Amino acid sequence: MTREDFVSRFGCVFEHSPFIAGRAHDAGAIIAPLTARGVHAAMAAQFRAASFEEQLGVLRAHPDLAGRLAIAGELTEDSRKEQAGAGLDRLTAAEHARFTGLNTAYVEKFGFPFIIAVKGLTKDDILKAFEARIGNSREQEFETAKAQVERIALLRLSALLPADGHALAVRPLTKEAFAPFGSVIEADPGTMRLINGGNTERYHALAEAEATGEDARVVINIFRGSPRTFPYAVAMMERHPFGSQSFSPIDHRPWLVVVAEDEGGRPGAPQVFLAGGRQGVNYRRNVWHHPLMTVGETSDFLVVDRSGAGNNLEEFFYDEPFIIEAAELSA
Repeated sequence: MTREDFVSRFGCVFEHSPFIAGRAHDAGAIIAPLTARGVHAAMAAQFRAASFEEQLGVLRAHPDLAGRLAIAGELTEDSRKEQAGAGLDRLTAAEHARFTGLNTAYVEKFGFPFIIAVKGLTKDDILKAFEARIGNSREQEFETAKAQVERIALLRLSALLPADGHALAVRPLTKEAFAPFGSVIEADPGTMRLINGGNTERYHALAEAEATGEDARVVINIFRGSPRTFPYAVAMMERHPFGSQSFSPIDHRPWLVVVAEDEGGRPGAPQVFLAGGRQGVNYRRNVWHHPLMTVGETSDFLVVDRSGAGNNLEEFFYDEPFIIEAAELSA
């Protein structure tokens, strides 16, 4: 690939900083076949070797989260998709005011915008990180922001290139395959009993809700999931230590279930299941899973989970993402 072609394709990976792609090519570090990890290593090396002023320029090239450029529709396409995926284009007036205040205070303290790889995060996750990191020293936050820039670059490259062995297979959702993680919720004839004078088929006790801890109670919710864009980089997993969580599609559209076995307190490699439009799942308490992953269209889900005191969310971010290819969705 010529230098011009390489910079044209990958110059946007580091926000508004095509010089990094150019230097990676000039260094002879771009080796075919191109993979996300290989290209990222070459470009990250150039970012780290850049001068302080150049690194600061890369940080300052990033937009504020839910800021002026987003409102004016002037974000890069990558930034627009990333912020929209985290729900930052659908903030309430109060939430937008909170982001605006934090953006202003952060830039005044550090001299560059708050940067975080938002893929897989919610707006509440982002606000929590924003409020925690604004207490850092300038030196701490400069290093944290650079690390986040590199993570964003890897996620963007993972959407453009093969993941070098990190592509995930998609399997049909079955009770047997999903048993280590919880229950499949579907109309199983083996659980059916007639009630209401024979007018109603009841599919009995398909899953059990768990709710532990102080003031714990089981609540019923509706989640509305925006469709994911594929190829999709699975960069994080989460689990809920105090309760189970079930998802049942209301719109009868297929969706993806992503889970992982626990390996010493962290998730192992993700496993991906394609659920039918009439299949739900119940994640047992403390099971690693990816946040709701809808396919194709915005879809509603009936969600039964735990509410109460205590932190019922634990998150883990992989060093390198795993990829779900679009072609796998037909499996």
